[in-house]
Amino acid sequence: MHNIRTNANRGISIIPGYIVLLFVGLLLIIDFIPSNSGVLIANTQFLYLSVLNILIGVYFYMNSKMLSDTIFPFLKRSYITISFLLFLSICGLSFLVAKNESLVITRFTELLIVFCLFINLSVLLKDKLNLIYKIILIIAVSAFFQSGLALYKFSQLSGYISVAEAVNNMRGNAENINILAASLTIKIPFLFIGITHFKSVKKNFLLFTLFFVTTAIFLTAARTSLLNLIVITIGYIFYFLKINSFEKSSFRKSFILIIPIIISLFVSNRSFEKSKDNNRYISVTNRISQINTTDASAKARLAYWENTIKISQANPLLGIGLGNYRIESIPYEKYSENDFSVSLDSHNDFLEIFAETGVINGILYFSLFIYIFFINIKWLLKSNDDNTKRIAILCLMLLIVYGGDAFFNFPMYRPTMQIFFSLLLALTLVNSPGLISQERSEPVKIKFIAILIGIAIMTSYSAFIIYKASDLEAEILKDDINNNLKGILSGDEVVSRIPKYPNVFRTSESFYEYAAIYYIREKKYDKALTCFARASKINPYSGRINFYKYIISKEKNNLDSASVYIKEAFYLRPRNLFYYKYSTNLAAVRKDTIEILKESELFSKYRKITEAWSVPAAELQKTNFNKKSLIRFVDQGLKQIPNDSTLIKLKNDIVIKDYILEGQILLSQSKFDKSLESFEKALKINPNDIYLLQSIGLNYYYSEKYKEAIPYFLNALKYPGLNNGITEFYVATCYLKNNDLENACEYFNLSKAKSFRAAEQQLNKACK
Repeated sequence: MHNIRTNANRGISIIPGYIVLLFVGLLLIIDFIPSNSGVLIANTQFLYLSVLNILIGVYFYMNSKMLSDTIFPFLKRSYITISFLLFLSICGLSFLVAKNESLVITRFTELLIVFCLFINLSVLLKDKLNLIYKIILIIAVSAFFQSGLALYKFSQLSGYISVAEAVNNMRGNAENINILAASLTIKIPFLFIGITHFKSVKKNFLLFTLFFVTTAIFLTAARTSLLNLIVITIGYIFYFLKINSFEKSSFRKSFILIIPIIISLFVSNRSFEKSKDNNRYISVTNRISQINTTDASAKARLAYWENTIKISQANPLLGIGLGNYRIESIPYEKYSENDFSVSLDSHNDFLEIFAETGVINGILYFSLFIYIFFINIKWLLKSNDDNTKRIAILCLMLLIVYGGDAFFNFPMYRPTMQIFFSLLLALTLVNSPGLISQERSEPVKIKFIAILIGIAIMTSYSAFIIYKASDLEAEILKDDINNNLKGILSGDEVVSRIPKYPNVFRTSESFYEYAAIYYIREKKYDKALTCFARASKINPYSGRINFYKYIISKEKNNLDSASVYIKEAFYLRPRNLFYYKYSTNLAAVRKDTIEILKESELFSKYRKITEAWSVPAAELQKTNFNKKSLIRFVDQGLKQIPNDSTLIKLKNDIVIKDYILEGQILLSQSKFDKSLESFEKALKINPNDIYLLQSIGLNYYYSEKYKEAIPYFLNALKYPGLNNGITEFYVATCYLKNNDLENACEYFNLSKAKSFRAAEQQLNKACK
């Protein structure tokens, strides 16, 4: 009889507490999953989360009588569930407008995994909020080891490499240090609540963990995390003081929260003092002070946001397709991003959703955050239950950290952040004092669970496909086929393993594009062109496909086609220095000075760098471009970059060569005085040019002023480059003409040593 519920407890969940704690603990393992061979650890983590969803779903199915009868009806009516489902539905509809359906499926899989996780956590936490302090301890243990391992790696490396390099290597299995910082920051709200609740050993452990966590965050110098840390620290201290009526004892207790943060700030700044970095790793306060719209990183984000808004305005109904930003944003960035750089994400989840799935869905997604904010404010201000208030303030801090990260970064597809987003949604939902329903239907509950299990199985299969794609990407990158002539894989192997989805690398290049490059290395040009044709339908915007077609055309000695392809590559990405060099070079081969000048004008409009003028100037010289026009061209660069040493040297070299050529022509006409005038003009610009010194020596030599010629020849020989022995021969002849036989013989011998034939004859004749 004890297994049968009474009418009084039918709405109460009787899932054992250890199941809840075990599931939370298993979720946090994702921060310690090894990166293995997959390029993106996120793909492994999403696969892991989807399998956990299956396991907990099966547990629910087999123990359905333990579940609360009220949770599923409440889930059906909750604004959180309804808005999340509507959001997912519109994301799915964006498949209809997407140019790359593969990316829609990939991202939709990840969002479904998060939705299932939210439902499962809601079911588990129903009537289990009394476990919150045990959950806090589990999260604290996770944060302790995550930050501790990061700091240990930093301490091991900082003695051998720069602080900046050591910091970049402390990220653990996070893709970068910004993700590590965000992952740690979102755990801090739990530490705050635990510190002000526990006493003695547990409290000390949480304080020590807070020190570890904040030290790691400060070392990363991730500005979004630093801002979030400041806001939640001030916010929680104010909350704690207010609920304790601003008593002196509460001031002392709240000050305890600040102590580990202050110590970690001191430790971090001491580490930065050893850094030679003049930008990011000077000090924590310096890093925070860099938060302004003039900072390079801020400018980049503003440019991404502006482009994202443009995409949204052009596609207001259903957007460009979920996940398609990483490709469809590239044309918008052709005048803002250098070389092969692309944004991949808009660095604002809200704007990206607007662009990818339409304005209505963007508003719907943002409204979810607004709802969570106001509902938790409501419980915080109006509830009479201390635990309800505590959960509400926890949710508000989680919202600040996640929302701040979503505004400046892209946590939507980072599993380590999505766990806490799901937890935020679940806690907000089950913390409602009005979680009561009269609907109690076991068949409905079983059906609901069965649907969840079915979705979890489908997402696991899909996540496995995505994981395999990531694995293939890692193998291709290991081959470095862009630079190597051969890899472990072959073109045929890559084609046979190309996944259903995603069909692009995380850097947006198509798998078919890389298969084509393998075929180029294998001289299988027809197969390469077939793959490029398929790749062009996936991502035609980077210019790489056009560049490799240029390579194929050059191999086939078809310069007309090569010229077309390399120009296409350059005009697709007119800030790409690599394409710029190749395009101007081929234009020079074809004596197309107009094209060189045209490309130079476009490139220099967006990139005021030395190469904007030095590269085309070098190519123009090959076309016998008018010297005065060439000098005027270089002067244009010097107006943009005054005192640039490379451009000054380039201009001087052009002028000197012009004077030398003029002087040599006059010398050949025996106009020695005028020839010398030209050489001396060049000498004022560069007194150390060996060919100029040699030319002046020849001027005196042919005008039979042998004594005057000797110093110029000898000065020229001080510098490397004159290796044929002729200069030594002229020196010897000058000495001989001045009856200095000893020096003459010495230099005839030096000339002979460099295999100058005439020197041996003179040795036999004059130096017996």
